[in-house]
Amino acid sequence: MAERDYVVKLLTDFIRINTTNPPGNEEDAVAFLEDILRKEGLETQVYLPVKKRANLISRIKGKEKGRPVILLGHIDVVPANPDEWEVNPFSGDVKDGYIYGRGTIDMKSQVICHLLAFIELKKKDVIPERDIIFLATCDEEVGGQYGVEFMLNEVKDLKDASFVLSEGGCIIEEDGFVHAQIAVAEKKLSQFKIKAYGKSGHGSMPTKDSANEKIIKACNSILSYDWPVKVTGIVNTYLTGIFKGKGLKDFQSSSLKEALKDKKFRRSIEDNPLYNALIKNTVTLTILKSGEKINVIPSESEAYFDARLLPQEDREAFMKKIERLCGRDIKIERISSGSSDPIPSPYKTSYFTGIKKVLERSMGNIPVLPSLLTGASDLRYFRNLGIPSYGFFPVVLSKEDVVRMHGKDERIPIQNFCDAIDRTHEIVQFLANYRG
Repeated sequence: MAERDYVVKLLTDFIRINTTNPPGNEEDAVAFLEDILRKEGLETQVYLPVKKRANLISRIKGKEKGRPVILLGHIDVVPANPDEWEVNPFSGDVKDGYIYGRGTIDMKSQVICHLLAFIELKKKDVIPERDIIFLATCDEEVGGQYGVEFMLNEVKDLKDASFVLSEGGCIIEEDGFVHAQIAVAEKKLSQFKIKAYGKSGHGSMPTKDSANEKIIKACNSILSYDWPVKVTGIVNTYLTGIFKGKGLKDFQSSSLKEALKDKKFRRSIEDNPLYNALIKNTVTLTILKSGEKINVIPSESEAYFDARLLPQEDREAFMKKIERLCGRDIKIERISSGSSDPIPSPYKTSYFTGIKKVLERSMGNIPVLPSLLTGASDLRYFRNLGIPSYGFFPVVLSKEDVVRMHGKDERIPIQNFCDAIDRTHEIVQFLANYRG
């Protein structure tokens, strides 16, 4: 019970450090982690790219030089509106068997799991085959410029890593069916905004040259476009594994590509937000800006879109399509396209097999499947260097809790968090002993 109480307090104290990005202010969170590591006799280094932004690295020396294993976690979180939450999002409240707070899933709980597994190696005097690095970074939620991107330039052997473990997948429980998803790839980030101009004037005298009407027409054109289904090899393996595991008739002798030829089945996939995002480009309208007074016709109007493209998609071709959908009256501005196009990691590897064996020991013969992350993560920096990089947190989460991740009342079940600590210990022990 004391151990359980300790790890719960560790996570709740960590959540109470508000690292909402922007602005981040991760320096206090780094000090929190650094204090724990130093009390265990581990050396640390703190890197400050700019004021109040901080990154932390600690290292257990291995038998061989070079090719370190990195336990990567970001310590910033997305904003949370307290008015929408049942509890204060930075209270770390414990309620009904859950820990509540922004970052409980994304990804302060995994950072704590990495931290405890890393410390466990030190306590047991384990000398890993190669260096094990605990790396906690800032700025992931807005692109990683001050976090991983900065650290790759400051700590040269990070670019020589043999393997990186971070966020992206977990163990999903849905309607009694349990499977593990290990993210080995992610979609391309291609955010943009559109802008329209028109004549301003009094609201009582509408004009045919309306910025608002132009932007609405363009938004409707973009949102009503039906992006074609394109199934990658990873997604085919992932969804086929899920549906066969659920015992659906269509998947006893066929693949996803074959089943999608059935219109009814395809419609059911497209109606599921997660599955739809795995097989299509997604373009989501997130911000509308226009006007200041109800009786004044604005001269400018803007709309912002968060677009995520399938790994094989060409970003330039996508933007040309957006231009055609918008028409000539609309100005298009790219906001972000990430550091580069993320390269998938191989999943037929000893790393994948090793993690699978850990899960089989604790959970039995559940499907362990490679998956595509529909969002973006810091792992793209390492994948683009050719380093095998997996997004996986060995915690069991319900579908309901997964969708809370960037939403209201984000939470993690206490028992599942404690179980994830044990599984993380085993995975890190495997990585420490692996000679590949």
